[in-house]
Amino acid sequence: MTGPGVALTIPDVEQWDPDKLGTAATAVGKLSGDLDQAVLGAVNSTQSLGHDQKWGGGAAQAAEGRMQLEKGRASAVSQAILGLQTALNQQVENLKHAKDAVLQMRNQATYVPAPSLAPPFEVNPDGTVNPQKRLDWLSEHRDKLNDIEYTNQTAEIHTEATTHEQAILRALQQAELVAEAAVAAVNGAKIPIDAAFAGLGDPVTGAGAAPPAPPAPTAPAAAAPPATPHATPVSSHSGTPASSSLMGNSHHGGGTSSYSGGSYGGGGSNGPTSGPPPTAHPSGDVQQWIAQAKQILIEMGYPPESIDENAIALIIEHESGGDPNAINNWDSNAAAGHPSKGLMQCIDSTFNAHAAPGHTDIWNPVDNIVAATRYSIDRYGSLDNVPGVSAVSGGGGYVGY
Repeated sequence: MTGPGVALTIPDVEQWDPDKLGTAATAVGKLSGDLDQAVLGAVNSTQSLGHDQKWGGGAAQAAEGRMQLEKGRASAVSQAILGLQTALNQQVENLKHAKDAVLQMRNQATYVPAPSLAPPFEVNPDGTVNPQKRLDWLSEHRDKLNDIEYTNQTAEIHTEATTHEQAILRALQQAELVAEAAVAAVNGAKIPIDAAFAGLGDPVTGAGAAPPAPPAPTAPAAAAPPATPHATPVSSHSGTPASSSLMGNSHHGGGTSSYSGGSYGGGGSNGPTSGPPPTAHPSGDVQQWIAQAKQILIEMGYPPESIDENAIALIIEHESGGDPNAINNWDSNAAAGHPSKGLMQCIDSTFNAHAAPGHTDIWNPVDNIVAATRYSIDRYGSLDNVPGVSAVSGGGGYVGY
């Protein structure tokens, strides 16, 4: 990842190796297992001395008490390490998808389908697209075209170059959000490890230990994420984690996401918070909820053609799996106290900023769609430009927005 204030480039992303995070996660998991086995072995050995009547009295009781104390302390460390393993594994897919999206957009810009003999566009490291070689080639064949044809084809080249450039820059922006979410997630997972380690105290006397931190969660407490990212992540609707979304972070609220981060927003918590998800499931289905939300948006002045129902359905599928009660409880947004919620995975502050009057319940699927759609249009210009929608339309995998 680049330093503060330095924009991410295509060569930067090409050098990403997310599989190394997977290798690190495996090593971290082994460390946790080895620690558990070592502590359990010591506890059992100490207990067996008493059971075999090889050791007794106050000293034996003190030794067994000390081992039980260390077992509890070591368990906190082990659980915190597992939390780090989970964070690492979640970011692998987020980063892979972000990298794939950038390279795919770059490759599409440089691909020239047969039978065209025109040269490809040049894509600069910063994602800008230079059409000059193709324009020069067109000028060389000027004699084969009349004035109108030449003017039209010149305009087409400029338009195509701009379209590719916008797609690449969006993918780079998404990749940067995913990378930031990955760093935040790993740094966040390190905090309970430090706290648990501080709770170990002196290795000889056991004295001086800080109060043990609560064990780090090894799995999501509720419906699962991604991605990301804003961003990440991977389509799954079973409630298992994958990524970070990145509207703060990519993820799937009831599925996985992604890029991490966490969808929608990523800032503080302006306005009221909505609390936990309701226990009852609203009536209706995704198609009905989208239709109702579209009508509300049209009444607010949005052109009907700007409300792409298929794009909304795609986002819902990957962000929550269609679960209006989905909540992401493990990414950096959640750690900051504002988890992504609902059908399209909004954080409270973003939902409050984009909710329509009279539609202010984040757990109401129609209200959630209205706010998330308004956010998407405000941020990306259209639903078709939402990174995940754009990626799927281009033949790639979904990325959290």
